[in-house]
Amino acid sequence: MRPDTTHRRMRQLLLAAIAVLLCTSGLVVGVAEPASAAPKPAKVKGVKLKKPRIDGSTASFKVKWKRASRATSYKVKWKTPGGKARKARTSKTAHVIDGLAQGADYCVKVRAYNGKRKGKWSKSRCRTSPRLAPVQPVWVDRQQPQGGTVALTFRWNEVPGATSYELAYVPGEKDIQKHKKKKVVTVPATGTGTAGALIGGFAPSQTYCFQVRPSGPRGTGAWGVAGCKYTEPASRFTGGGIQVNMMTWNMCSSSSVPACMNRPWDDRKVAAKELIERVQPDAVALQESSPAVDELDTAAGYERACQVGVGLPDQPNARNQSLIVKSAKFDIVPDTARGVRFSGYSHGGCWVRVTDTVTTRPLILASIHLSNPAAPASDQDRLAQMAAFWGALNADPNAAGLPVVLAGDYNSDRNRALDGPLTFLNSIGYDDAFDAAESYNSLPYLNSWNNWTTPPPVSLRWGGHVDRVFVPPNARVTSWQMEQPFAGGLQLSDHAPVRVTVEIP
Repeated sequence: MRPDTTHRRMRQLLLAAIAVLLCTSGLVVGVAEPASAAPKPAKVKGVKLKKPRIDGSTASFKVKWKRASRATSYKVKWKTPGGKARKARTSKTAHVIDGLAQGADYCVKVRAYNGKRKGKWSKSRCRTSPRLAPVQPVWVDRQQPQGGTVALTFRWNEVPGATSYELAYVPGEKDIQKHKKKKVVTVPATGTGTAGALIGGFAPSQTYCFQVRPSGPRGTGAWGVAGCKYTEPASRFTGGGIQVNMMTWNMCSSSSVPACMNRPWDDRKVAAKELIERVQPDAVALQESSPAVDELDTAAGYERACQVGVGLPDQPNARNQSLIVKSAKFDIVPDTARGVRFSGYSHGGCWVRVTDTVTTRPLILASIHLSNPAAPASDQDRLAQMAAFWGALNADPNAAGLPVVLAGDYNSDRNRALDGPLTFLNSIGYDDAFDAAESYNSLPYLNSWNNWTTPPPVSLRWGGHVDRVFVPPNARVTSWQMEQPFAGGLQLSDHAPVRVTVEIP
């Protein structure tokens, strides 16, 4: 029998047709054009850096260029002068480069690719990234009772390029931006150099922290450093009674302290005396006041009321802590001055009973100096010293039942791990006048201890005030301020005088 060849022929014809198709389409391996033979793309032209943006703490640009002939993709390269280059690949004719430092110079260039073939780099285009400076510090310059709550007036220095600001605030000191109770208020720029907002509804006797970020046509900047404020206790919303304009001033006049003798007291004493006569506080608590008090108690209208050695048989003339009062304001009750020294230290304090000449009511005025960390003394030591001083004062029958205004250099503030004097005095109902003040007539973030520097150090979160006045329960503090510690270009001490106005019902 003759074999059937029909299927074999059909198979051969089909294979032949497929071969012809492959040849005509250029897909036969031996005929395909290799990638290396692809035409080289043209040089990229028309590179531009557009739409500069602020993105929190970073910045960005949009890079655009003209399409290059024969290009299938592009490589973008950028860097700061002298910096390490960064690269990105895209098939488009634009690319956003982000994560840039604000206010830095960046140079960008682009090259085209066609497969593995690459064209020449374009000309570099350079531009400075946009910048919005952080807003800091933020401070409170007024707090006022508003029904049963407190209204705070926030202030901050404006930054170039900002047209508005966001003020965020929370109760407590936890992370502001992650806080569940965070509130944000948008505040327009003023163009005057200082912006701010009056916000109500704050609870009395509560810590609040706050921070601000700027916004402008080119984006929103980063949040600045947080500031914090302890709000006025509700018990201090009313005043009246005895009004005391109290000042405390560490004179740095001691001849045993090298930092003080670098600026001899003899060079400063005339100007210091003139400052007291000009400001006219009702009383001045003095620290490191030996020999300064010998000059200052002769200021016009003033007299010495107490010194640390009074009542101490072994050192009755010690006067490195002392107190002077205005004779027209207070009558000094004879034989009521007392002083104490802290064991192991030269620091201590004194107090005296006086009578207010306006109301004829008695009160106690005190000057105190707790030991400083360089002594060395710990936070716990200062707490113990504060308790010892109060114990001695409280045991004095001349002070029994009277309100006390305690002013001095406490060598402690809220920035320390343990603010010993604040902890103790809060426990008996006394508050730092800085916390309770209704108005701040000088910038509260400038530290009262200046270390002979101009400008003085700053503490953005709390303000750093070791020079403090503590006021009795229910007393109202209408103002707090630091006096300028300069006269005729001469710095008068390494501490600024701190002055508060207190009303004791």
